[in-house]
Amino acid sequence: MPDIRNCLSFLYGPAFFCLLIRIGLIYIASPAPAAAGDSVTLEPIVVTARATDDDYQTGDVNTANTPAFYHKIQRSEFEGKVDDLAEIIEKQTGVQVRQSGGLGSFSSVSLRGASAEQVMVYLDGVLLNDAAGGGVDLSNISLADVESIEIYRGISPMNFDQASIGGVVNIKTIRTAPGLQSGASVSYGSFNTQKYAGFINHRPDNWDYLISGDYLSSDNDFRFINDNGTPANAEDDRWESRRNAGFDQLNLLTRFGRDITPDNRLDFINKFFSKNQGLPSWNNNEETETDFSTDQNISTLKWVADDVSSLHLNTCSQADYLFKTETYDDSKGHIGLGIQNNEYDTRKLSGNTFIEYQTDNNVLQCTLGANTETYTAKDMLSRQTMNKSNRFSTAAGVQDTLFLYDHQLQITPGLRFQHIDDELEKAIDDMGNPVEPKDLNDNYLMPQLGAKYRLTPGMTLKTNISRYHRIPSFFELFGDRGFFLGNPELTSEKGINADAGGEFHKTLNALMLKRFTGYGVVFMSRIDDLISRTYDARGIGKSDNISKADIYGTECNLTMEMNQYVSLTAQYTWQDTKNDSEIKAFNGKQLPGKFRHSWLTQARFDYADMSFTMAYIKEDDMYYDTANLLKAKTKSEINASVSWVLKSVMLTFEVKNIGNDNYEDFNGYPQPGRSWFCSVKYSI
Repeated sequence: MPDIRNCLSFLYGPAFFCLLIRIGLIYIASPAPAAAGDSVTLEPIVVTARATDDDYQTGDVNTANTPAFYHKIQRSEFEGKVDDLAEIIEKQTGVQVRQSGGLGSFSSVSLRGASAEQVMVYLDGVLLNDAAGGGVDLSNISLADVESIEIYRGISPMNFDQASIGGVVNIKTIRTAPGLQSGASVSYGSFNTQKYAGFINHRPDNWDYLISGDYLSSDNDFRFINDNGTPANAEDDRWESRRNAGFDQLNLLTRFGRDITPDNRLDFINKFFSKNQGLPSWNNNEETETDFSTDQNISTLKWVADDVSSLHLNTCSQADYLFKTETYDDSKGHIGLGIQNNEYDTRKLSGNTFIEYQTDNNVLQCTLGANTETYTAKDMLSRQTMNKSNRFSTAAGVQDTLFLYDHQLQITPGLRFQHIDDELEKAIDDMGNPVEPKDLNDNYLMPQLGAKYRLTPGMTLKTNISRYHRIPSFFELFGDRGFFLGNPELTSEKGINADAGGEFHKTLNALMLKRFTGYGVVFMSRIDDLISRTYDARGIGKSDNISKADIYGTECNLTMEMNQYVSLTAQYTWQDTKNDSEIKAFNGKQLPGKFRHSWLTQARFDYADMSFTMAYIKEDDMYYDTANLLKAKTKSEINASVSWVLKSVMLTFEVKNIGNDNYEDFNGYPQPGRSWFCSVKYSI
């Protein structure tokens, strides 16, 4: 069988040669300036299809043109409910989330079998993935001010200057709207869960502002069966309340904007988030007092300038500053190795520019970005700096969307370049001795190619192929206080993704079926130089490029609008994740933490001002460990909600996990059983 990587490399060369030729032709074909007195015939005005979003701005992904398989979740799907980001996105095909407990607990996302570190998460254009590693904790993103969530599986649009193997989760917060609006909501539910939120939006003329804030807390003292660490012995099992799992968080979004001209807009956005949460011990010890706190602030200055110069360029530039302070306090040694009280600081300054050039047959997009990030770990007990690392990166990308055969065929080649410069400035080993500083740098090229063909007015075929890298984190490169050794020889994880499928929709006049939409996709991913952790006889860990992985799967979805009152949705994801490891005990096994099967069925009933939704979720065939010795039980969950809108008031009542099953995404960390929540929202 031919090596698929050689076949893909054969395809990349001609594709990107054509891209360069195409870029040159655009400028060669540009008309020369007319001489004085010559008559000039103006070219027709080009109108290129735009996404249907009312709040679309240059820099946003034009979903009408992207060849990527994506799903967009609108605010109306979660507004007025006590949900978190993990609950919302896990309902989509190809998406799996893992959560360590109840509301507010650590949660991570996997797309098409990729790890959390291989998925890029953006918030208003700001990359949330840290160089320190570990993936993005979705529980630190409040839904109160989120307008929409876009999930791009596999190939990533060039609007994102950094991409990775799994894809992109793009979160956009609410933007200002004309006029004056305000609202407030209050929620209460199981485990003393409380939520309070409010906002005000005002756009009187060419300037505007928006303020949105919310407070959320829960005791998370749900009941579960504690097996005392002896799953084979039922004699010592007992029902207990979860201890030290409560949390409270505060979230505040502020926006100030001004329309300088009809084609120029300036925005300042600030997003503050603070959370304090308890961390329960593995045996649910009632004396555990360990806690983890997070304080994060993101400031953004954004400038959109359209119709620039005689080329009529559309541009978007923004500068961002992010700081995050995390404090892990286990001063009594209830959870970790000995007594710990550590503070972790991340400081990131970034900037990027997006440029778009349109003609009647193509859309050329370029992106340029740079950021500098500093990570500092401090031991608050000894007042020592345990680790200080720096990363400087630059990125550039170009993508050209070509429209052929009267826009029936669309071809979208693209190319990314990224330069990384990592520095270990300061570190100490487990004996308190200084570690020699290190300086590493590397360059990465990431090509991609997508195609989209409108077979009929109701059916579109898509296919994509791409190659991405996942850059090693500071933890993997430089280690952590001697308990985990660094490996500066690590290379990036490399992934080749491919998918193909179709999307369809049809409007009927049948009595029992008015409209149906859906899609079917097959996908594959080959990941080389997979970074795995190994441990020696002393229990000291180290990261090495010792594994590969082959991932294959299918995604399908069907939504039927039976009439104006009833709609039904069914979807299924199957994925086979094979570990091709140099370690015999792991070779040929399924990647841990990845379900093989995922189902969702949902029914929605709307009548007058009332809406009722019921959903059934099932996930099966997952292992907790790399050797596939610990198999997770099947996750089966039924959720229901009803909402009623009466003029300016919306009432919502939810029941989650009706079957009352304490499932564990992470072995030994149960999630709540049955729970209920009630919300009241008032809008002006």
